[in-house]
Amino acid sequence: MKIMKKWWDSFFTRVSFARKIVVLFLLGVGIPMIVQNAMYYWQTEKNIQEEILQKINEAMDDKADKINNILLDALSLSRSYYTNEALYLYLDEDYRRDLEYLIQYQEALSALFSDSRLFAYHLEDIYIYTNNDTLFSSSLVRKKEKLDREVFEQTPEYVNVQPVYKQRGVFLRVANEEKRIQTVGDNRRLSLICELDYYRQHAKYDKMLCIDIDWNSFIEILHESNLFENMFINDTEGRVVIAAKDYSNSGSMDVFSVEEAQKNSELVLVPRKLGDFPLTLYGVYDSRMISEEFTQSRILSVVISISGLLFALACLFAIVGNMNKRLNKLVEQSKEIARGNFVQRKTAENGIDEFSVLEKNFNSMSAQLQELIEEEYKAQITRAELEKETNQARFLALQSQVNPHFMFNALETIRLKAMVKGEAETAAMIKYMAKMFRNLLEWHNNIITLREEIGFLDEFLHIQKYRFEDDFTYEIDVSEEAYGCLIPKMMLQPLVENACVHGVEAIAENRWVRIAAWVEENKLWLEVEDNGGGMTPEKLMELNNLLKGEEQSGRSIGLWNIYRRLVLYYDSTFSFDIDSLLGKGTICRISIPLRTEYSE
Repeated sequence: MKIMKKWWDSFFTRVSFARKIVVLFLLGVGIPMIVQNAMYYWQTEKNIQEEILQKINEAMDDKADKINNILLDALSLSRSYYTNEALYLYLDEDYRRDLEYLIQYQEALSALFSDSRLFAYHLEDIYIYTNNDTLFSSSLVRKKEKLDREVFEQTPEYVNVQPVYKQRGVFLRVANEEKRIQTVGDNRRLSLICELDYYRQHAKYDKMLCIDIDWNSFIEILHESNLFENMFINDTEGRVVIAAKDYSNSGSMDVFSVEEAQKNSELVLVPRKLGDFPLTLYGVYDSRMISEEFTQSRILSVVISISGLLFALACLFAIVGNMNKRLNKLVEQSKEIARGNFVQRKTAENGIDEFSVLEKNFNSMSAQLQELIEEEYKAQITRAELEKETNQARFLALQSQVNPHFMFNALETIRLKAMVKGEAETAAMIKYMAKMFRNLLEWHNNIITLREEIGFLDEFLHIQKYRFEDDFTYEIDVSEEAYGCLIPKMMLQPLVENACVHGVEAIAENRWVRIAAWVEENKLWLEVEDNGGGMTPEKLMELNNLLKGEEQSGRSIGLWNIYRRLVLYYDSTFSFDIDSLLGKGTICRISIPLRTEYSE
């Protein structure tokens, strides 16, 4: 991520202002517009395709229901005759004379079938087949010597007889027969065949019912919708029984292969089983239909988008060209000022935009700089140098006013008198304090060993123990290899002081402070821990934010100074973390690159 950011910043620092604007325009306007249009058309086309497929499925369900209802009407009619005992009696009777049969035919059978045809308008013909020799063939009755399924499977061209699912003794017959009259579908037959064997007591002769279904009813249904490239009905052997187009509805039946149709990825084949009947309705939908309609829309959209982009680019170049020209003048003027030539350029008198204001300010700045250089610059430098020398002299004077040897002698005198008076503990504290002052004055290097820092802290902690009247303990846990490592001086002292002053002072008893140091993975780890009052999460967050700031705000000066010194010495190769729980204590942990006193 850093490498990409660095490359990005470097790229834009090497590109002119005009090119930056063009890149910004393309990235912020051109590419999003192209992506948006592409996504819009893709999603719109997809939604329309899905909507049309939904409509296609609804249309297929509707057509399948209508065709299935025609077949169910024929089936319902066959079941009514299947249980009609009068029909059985009529077909089982032995007629001695033709006249007797004709009377029965006119009075019973003809009336029986004529009532059914009134509501079954989509049925073409109804036949009764029987092997009763006393009957003779008529418009409703056909006499066969042998009566079984094989009789209906015989035809000069093509026949397919299949059982109707869940209907015992009911078959659907699809056949091509010899032509009689040249009309649409005249040689094709779609028939429902039912064995009449419901009454066991009337089984003297075999009886079968055949209902021919009108083809025109199916053709009307298939032509109702224009959503499909084609619609057709197939039987179990793949023969096209009837089709809306492309396939012939007379003569030999065409063969349709589902496998071949599925090889064409642009055609969508939607099948529907026609209930319990051995027929399948197919709808063929061309997916290119929507794509072709969208092609012209896409082309128009692309032309409009490109025209808009070109017009926007032309306007952009006109504006950026003017800005770039004026910006180049300002750049040249700034270069001249940098060389010490305080030139002034002509500006537009009535200009009120930012560049005009900048040009005027540049001229004003150039004039002021020239005046400043000529009249005051040298005088200010002289005064600054004199002030610096004066401050340095004052500092040296103040420093010389304190004589370290006098201070050490005074402390030593006080310590001896305390010992004479038997105040050994007070004398020991004065000794530790004198050693601390001596270390502070004799530490001329900013970098010291951890051993020296720990020695100084040991003296400091002895004084703290005296301060807390022995209700305070401390522990120094430093590995041997860590003692020789180099650290900035007084790095741990502010942390230990905070632990004593702000940490354990908040509790009444069992106060303790722990200092630890160890070496791990080429890093020196330093840790200061106390069991004091700790901090709330809000206070801890505020402290961490303060440490990351560029300036201290008057609080936690010691911690802020430690963090800033770590930044100066180690840049970003260190870590400084503070963990604290309210009522549990605080841990300050620092890691810095490993350096020893033997390093070059």
